[in-house]
Amino acid sequence: FGEDERKEGQEKLTGKQLLVATFRHMKKKNQILIIPLTFWSGIEQGFFGADFTAGFVTCAYGVHVVGRVLIVFGVCDALASVGFGFIIKLVGRVPIFILGACINLAVIIVMLTWTPTASSVAVVYVLAALWGIGDAIWQTQINALYGVLFASDEEAAFSNYRLWESMGFLLAFITQASGVCVLPKLILAIFLLAFAMVGYLLLELMERKEARSSHTN
Repeated sequence: FGEDERKEGQEKLTGKQLLVATFRHMKKKNQILIIPLTFWSGIEQGFFGADFTAGFVTCAYGVHVVGRVLIVFGVCDALASVGFGFIIKLVGRVPIFILGACINLAVIIVMLTWTPTASSVAVVYVLAALWGIGDAIWQTQINALYGVLFASDEEAAFSNYRLWESMGFLLAFITQASGVCVLPKLILAIFLLAFAMVGYLLLELMERKEARSSHTN
């Protein structure tokens, strides 16, 4: 929505120019700091689609449950995407990003400690709902963050966004196809999430310092 209006007056880059601009854009401090978070957004989507549905749904409760779990995930994702658009105007983006990280961390801890049983099938629906809420935060707010940080260089910025998100997808599905167990991937996910949030919080600190210095000058 509004994509054509935003691009009016901007010179359209060729494929080669966009490729060069994408790699040049990686040298910017803000882009470097946001790469881990962008990578995480691909990892978390890939993990849910590949490992959660296979390891915690299909193996424990049967493939017939996968569709219903995905419906719960999708509904919660869609509703949260709309809801957080209003909430962020009230509380700012930092609490929203922290909430997303806390939701993902809580779900990962449950997956590390919980053993699926026939009587606890409701748990997978709750986990899917929470993961959908977390995914809504990452997909909407990271996209918006790129637009705010790189308003004058959107093509190269969003090219980086898709590149690093796709790299996260790639890692998630390669590890799943290679037969890597879920346990080490959950532990890896915790470290990647922590690394992503460190980069994001450093970015916010830099932005606030720059805003203060511009106000004083």
